[in-house]
Amino acid sequence: MGGMPLTISDIHSLKRNEALEILAQISRVEKKTFPTNEAFPFGEDLWRKKPNTRVLYATRAKGSQSDLIAYAVYVRQKGVALLHKICVTEPNRRQGVGQEVLSYIQQRLRKEGCQYIQLWVDQAREPARALYLGIGFEEREVIPDYYAPGRTGIKMVLDLEA
Repeated sequence: MGGMPLTISDIHSLKRNEALEILAQISRVEKKTFPTNEAFPFGEDLWRKKPNTRVLYATRAKGSQSDLIAYAVYVRQKGVALLHKICVTEPNRRQGVGQEVLSYIQQRLRKEGCQYIQLWVDQAREPARALYLGIGFEEREVIPDYYAPGRTGIKMVLDLEA
């Protein structure tokens, strides 16, 4: 792992201006990383109005500056959490950051009594699939053209009670 330890935080614990700054940083990374039709809208309403939606972000201190390293979005629905998005910034990939963020999410959801984490991943995103399989997710369903024509989606589930 690259140097300094990660700090994983929830935007809901921030004041409005701090939250909006983090959301703006996340939004920039999101637009660079994902196709337009898959980019998640990281607006103020995510901080304010969605009690079941959690936006987590990971930073690594660099002097007095903290750099955004990764972020994740999930929605709780009773015993299931739907992991909508997890993204590690390009220069920080393949260093265990995604694994650390997912581990944090698992621990947090287990404490809250959640039974499963579910997500969809593009079949072509091999590194993401390898990450999920490596921490215990199972591939449960395959849907052709889920994302777009020719882009297959795979539903993956992690049993938190196993």
